[in-house]
Amino acid sequence: MEVQGFEYDWLACDAAGHVALFSTAGAGYAPPEFLADVELLDAAISELLARPISTEVTHVRAVAKGLPNTWGEVAKRGVFAFDSDPLGAPYSLVARPVHPILVHELPASIAAVVSRVRLESLQFETARTIPTSDLGGP
Repeated sequence: MEVQGFEYDWLACDAAGHVALFSTAGAGYAPPEFLADVELLDAAISELLARPISTEVTHVRAVAKGLPNTWGEVAKRGVFAFDSDPLGAPYSLVARPVHPILVHELPASIAAVVSRVRLESLQFETARTIPTSDLGGP
């Protein structure tokens, strides 16, 4: 599936088991595990957003008035959020949960999707930017 030029979100976990949402902004790297089943990932994100709020949030990037702030909403559920840009720059932190959730604390249906992309060399708690090469990309 070709995602260049389109905004897509995908989920991953890091070495500690923390969870993050990545927004491609039309040019950010998207791993093959995500591209294999975009609809399954969309369903997992929807299920995640339907969960109750579990934490406060810091470092939330604002969005245009009238648009939902998905980054802030996932962070309220314990998930870090990173965004790329239309030029494909490294992913940058855009929302941080005060109390991050671990992948094994999620319902099995969400955890199974998140676990498809394991970024063992990363720690979302300390990351400010994540280059494509750290995600398995070129």
